[in-house]
Amino acid sequence: MSDFIVLAKDFVANESAVVDIKPFGFGSTLVFQNKTGQLAKFLWQSNDVEKKGYFKEVMNDLGVKIAHYDEFITVTNGGGGQYLEVELLG
Repeated sequence: MSDFIVLAKDFVANESAVVDIKPFGFGSTLVFQNKTGQLAKFLWQSNDVEKKGYFKEVMNDLGVKIAHYDEFITVTNGGGGQYLEVELLG
């Protein structure tokens, strides 16, 4: 699987966005980066062979949160406005 930018957006404080990750499949890592180079990383943790699981936070300098629902993720920005680019690494 290749790497894909799944979201690139200016967020205001506490804003959320829903991203359909079905076309991209389930990658091993979601990487968030802002314009100053700060990062957040979430690793895919599989619960079973049917590709069910969740994204586990391993590093988060941005204050972002994600929630995973079937083939969608909801990205919620932290307390300040920032531009975020989200890449799915496979």
